[in-house]
Amino acid sequence: MTPRRTAPWRRVLVAGLAGLLAATSCGGADEPDAPGDGAAAVDGSDEIDEIGAAAALCPVDALGPTGPAVEIELWHAMSATTGVVLDDLVATYNAGQDRVHVTPVYQGGYRDNFNKYISTLRSGGDRPSMIQLNETSMQQMVDSQSIVAVENCVLAADHGLGDHPPWLLDQYRIDGVLVTMPFQLAAPVLYYDGNDFVAAGLDPDDPPATLVELEAVSTTLVASGVVPSALALDVDAWPFEQWVNTAGVPLVDNDNGRSGRAERSLLDSTAVTDVLEVLARMEEAGHLQTTGRGGEQAALGKFLAVAFGDASMTIASSASLGEIYNQIDQVPTVDLRVGPFPGLSGGTLAVGGGSLYLTDDTSDAERAAVWDFMTWLNEPAQQVAWAAGTGYIPTRISATSDPDLQALWAERPGYRVAFDQLGQPGELAGGGGPVIGDFLGFRDAIEDGLEAMYAGTDPATTQAQMVEAANEAIGEYNRRIGE
Repeated sequence: MTPRRTAPWRRVLVAGLAGLLAATSCGGADEPDAPGDGAAAVDGSDEIDEIGAAAALCPVDALGPTGPAVEIELWHAMSATTGVVLDDLVATYNAGQDRVHVTPVYQGGYRDNFNKYISTLRSGGDRPSMIQLNETSMQQMVDSQSIVAVENCVLAADHGLGDHPPWLLDQYRIDGVLVTMPFQLAAPVLYYDGNDFVAAGLDPDDPPATLVELEAVSTTLVASGVVPSALALDVDAWPFEQWVNTAGVPLVDNDNGRSGRAERSLLDSTAVTDVLEVLARMEEAGHLQTTGRGGEQAALGKFLAVAFGDASMTIASSASLGEIYNQIDQVPTVDLRVGPFPGLSGGTLAVGGGSLYLTDDTSDAERAAVWDFMTWLNEPAQQVAWAAGTGYIPTRISATSDPDLQALWAERPGYRVAFDQLGQPGELAGGGGPVIGDFLGFRDAIEDGLEAMYAGTDPATTQAQMVEAANEAIGEYNRRIGE
């Protein structure tokens, strides 16, 4: 094989991608902190029985027409390109009106942001007016009894949600209550080098659509001598969960933790068996290479494997697109393509990314200010700017008709792939991804199992170990908070 990539651009590519991957990772390696001993579960349903009660919790009309601007603080986890675009949006909001002033504060990754919040809550310190977190924190934020469900604001403002995709709203509901406001949405996609497909006699416009096809294409790529290993992956539970989601199978009981608290894992399903067996075969055949577990180096490594010609494909968040496109000129020999996540059948993907929580450490005016900013961020114009600048998926259906976004999608179709695949038919167990107290402990169970399997443990033993460890993580958290 003739080398296709050379060294001079490597330092630029590595530096550009490193910060991005820290910001867009949907996983986390740290052990989660419990909100507090004895914290009770709160689903919010008793708080929103009527409009008057909702207005008391979220007085959306409390912003006066005059007077000094209400100061609110946003703790967030966006860095690199995503952080720049978010700061620009905040500056635009602040400049466009004089009733509210938002101060964005970067607190590190999602887990750093959450841990800082819980630490501040426990110590009685000053918490932010709102905080941006990913899906792994939702149950713990409810358990913390320190937030106001945004359903209260929706009811108090008589705010229509019809322009938001139903699958998006379902992701952020527990027992029918909208807990947190959607903001930045992402889904896993397949990144691949079209040049490698052509060299192997494959159609670059027809990427593998299923996990079975991914295995077959990998065999062809390696057998043709184009690459030594077809697929590069870090050890990450998020794609694994998505494979199970695409089978229409829940990951935990009680409708994926959405009709009641998750009490046990359902990782003993046939879908999990199927995924483990395919990954084990690919790894044993040398068609799958792993780039480590946790942290930006492991996440970055899978992209570099494609850039350096060691692999042709990887799977990562669509939120990486903005920075990937910013850096792709440094790798002129790569024909970057983006395809839908190659899943199973019968289900669909769960939306990833993050959302905004309204905290209860706020005055009436601050709650109204937070609501004003949240709804502004979700307006189509802002969602177009956010999607175009980062690769995140718009939260509003009407934003997808915007001429600027349509032009971007035409120029770079990869941006559209994630949005289109989330709208595909298929049932998602419970209506959304799993809601778990110790979500990161659950993910640790999956990642521990994958590491063991790649080191030689057979898939059946791996699955049994995953089930046991996941159940222990779920049970220990529930015992700790008195459930």
